[in-house]
Amino acid sequence: MSRKTSLIVLACSLVIIAALVSGAMLRAQHPADASGPAQQLGIMAEVYRYINDDYVVTPNLHKVSDGALHGLVDSLDAASSYMDPAEFKLFEQNQQHPAAGHVAAVVSKRVGYADVVDVQPGGNAAKAGLVRGDFVEAIDGLGTRDMSLEAIHRRLAGPLGQSVTLSVVHLHHSDPVQITIPFAVTPAVPLQSSLQSGVGVIAVPNFDTGRSAQITKAIRSLKAQGAHQFILDLRNCGAGTYAEAEHTANLFLTHGTITYIEGQKYPRLTTSATSADAVLSAAPLEVLINGGTSGPAEVAAAALQQNGRAKLIGDETFGEGSVQKLIPVGDGSALWLTVARYYTPNGKLVQDGLTPNIQQVQYAGALPQLDFPPEGVTGPQADLQMQKALHLLTAAPKAAAAGARR
Repeated sequence: MSRKTSLIVLACSLVIIAALVSGAMLRAQHPADASGPAQQLGIMAEVYRYINDDYVVTPNLHKVSDGALHGLVDSLDAASSYMDPAEFKLFEQNQQHPAAGHVAAVVSKRVGYADVVDVQPGGNAAKAGLVRGDFVEAIDGLGTRDMSLEAIHRRLAGPLGQSVTLSVVHLHHSDPVQITIPFAVTPAVPLQSSLQSGVGVIAVPNFDTGRSAQITKAIRSLKAQGAHQFILDLRNCGAGTYAEAEHTANLFLTHGTITYIEGQKYPRLTTSATSADAVLSAAPLEVLINGGTSGPAEVAAAALQQNGRAKLIGDETFGEGSVQKLIPVGDGSALWLTVARYYTPNGKLVQDGLTPNIQQVQYAGALPQLDFPPEGVTGPQADLQMQKALHLLTAAPKAAAAGARR
C-alpha cells in the first residue's frame, strides 16, 4: 500500500471515528468522562495516527484495523468474536451445511487457550486420550490463544473420514503432546438410571432434545421399583439445550423461577415452573455437580438449589450461560456478539459458576479445584460424591425414626 493510499485510508477511518465520537457526544446526557465512549474513540484515533505517522515502516492499515477489531471484541468475553469477511463466509457455510463429524468433546475458552469441559465416554476424543481439564494449545498447528471460540468449535468438526490434530497439555504435565482425533458421527448418549440402597439415581450425560421426557420415564420407573428418594447426577454434563434443562428442572418444581435471560437491550425473559409439569415435587432430592457441569446443566442445578428443592453436592461448576446474536457488518464481516446472559433465580450470573451446598471431591486425595483421578491410578475408584449423597439421603430417615422412638 502506497503512502498516499495509507493516508486516504487513515483519513476515512478518522472521519468515521469522528462521526462516532460526535454521535456519542450528542446522545450523551452528561459530559463525557475519561472512560466514556467519546474519549475512548478519540484515543483510538490518536493511536491510529501515531501508528501511521511514526511506525518504523509504512504500516498495513488493513492488517492493523483487522487486529484491532478482533482484539476489541475478544476482550468482551470468550463467546463474542469478530469475523472478517473470509471468516464470516466460513461461518455461513458451516451454518448452512454443518459438518457430519465431530470429536465428541465440549470445549470452551476460559484462561486464554481452549479448555476441555467434558468428553463423551466412548467417543473418539476419549479414545485418543483427551480428558476433562486438558488445555488445547493448538488445532492443526494454529494456536487457540488468538482463535475465537466460534472458530475453535468449527475446527473441531469436519467431514467423515478426515481428522484433526491437537496440541494438548494434559493435567499434571507441562509439555504438550500431539493427538489426532478422527471426525465421527457423535452417537446419542443414553440416560443412566439405577436403584442404589433404595435411592433412585439418574445420571444425565447432556440435555439433548428429548432428555426431559427420558428423565420423566426414569423417575416413574424408579418409583415403581420402590425409590422414595432421588439423586440427579449432573456431573460432566456440558452440552445440550437450555430448553431441555428448564423442562427438567420443572419436573421437580411446582412453582418458582427457573431462570431468566437479560441483556442491555434484551428484555428480561423469565422461565417459571408450573405445577402441571411437575412429576416429583416432594420426594427428597440431591444434585451432584462438578467442574464438567456447564451451561444448561448449571441452569437446572441452580433452579433446584435456589428454590430450596435440593442441595448441590460436589465441586464448583464450570460457569457458562449466554446468548449470542449474529450482526453482519457492511464490508462483509460480522460480529458474533453476546447480547444476554442467563441468571439464577436469585439473580446470580450462571457464568460465574455454582457453589455446592456441600463441598465434596469425587476422588480421594484430590483438591476441589483439581478433582481428577490421581495420576497413574487405573481401574475403578470410590466415588466419594455419590457416597456422600447416598449417605445424606439414607441417614435422614434413620435419624428421624430414632428420634421418634425417644
